[in-house]
Amino acid sequence: MRKILGAAVAAIALQGAAAAALAADSGFTVTPYLWAVGIDGDIQAHGEDTTVSMDFQDVVENLDMAASALFEANVGDWVSYAMVDYLSLDSGDVDTRYPGIDADLEMESTLATVATGYRVHMGERSTIDVQVGIRYARMDTELWIEGVGQRDADNNVYDGILALRPRLALSRNWTFSPTMSIGAGDSDLTWELSPQFVYDCDCGFDVRVGYRNLNYDFEKGSDSVDMTIKGPVIGFGFSF
Repeated sequence: MRKILGAAVAAIALQGAAAAALAADSGFTVTPYLWAVGIDGDIQAHGEDTTVSMDFQDVVENLDMAASALFEANVGDWVSYAMVDYLSLDSGDVDTRYPGIDADLEMESTLATVATGYRVHMGERSTIDVQVGIRYARMDTELWIEGVGQRDADNNVYDGILALRPRLALSRNWTFSPTMSIGAGDSDLTWELSPQFVYDCDCGFDVRVGYRNLNYDFEKGSDSVDMTIKGPVIGFGFSF
């Protein structure tokens, strides 16, 4: 009987220690960031083609609103993240199949990614997160062409993705984090590459700088998008 009680006490103690370890190694980080986007691609709305090529200065000049945030959470080696981007543009600088004709493009897009998976340790401070998830895109497009009229397209796109998020230690405070993901579903293909350098001050605050390239290729009826959204990223993270 004493042996059984002793084993039970030991098991409870081990469970408590494991729970304490998980709690100690759990966390949540919120990172608002600026994505200085440029946009290149072809958009077709109800059969009307338009080509968009805008660098960051063009985007700023035609920007109505933009917001971006990254949310990360881990419980032990179980890791999850969510990323949300909103962009609203109104541009008269677009090319159509009608040379010399004025055209105006209004585009409102919401991009969201949610993924979860497991963290693999590759050394004392280097890790790689292997995750699966869903990427969502809503793209509302209004294309007005002089003498032709207005064409509207409203598309909601869902894709499954596989994401790899390495975090490679460069020094005590610096890490290199090249996020990579690829997927398909409603899209023929979506992929992302985002190399970033992260400085963690060990005080609940970090800074990240890098570059993000997100590509979409999808077709739905008479609407299609083959677009690359890319540009430098700078973010400030707060850990809890």
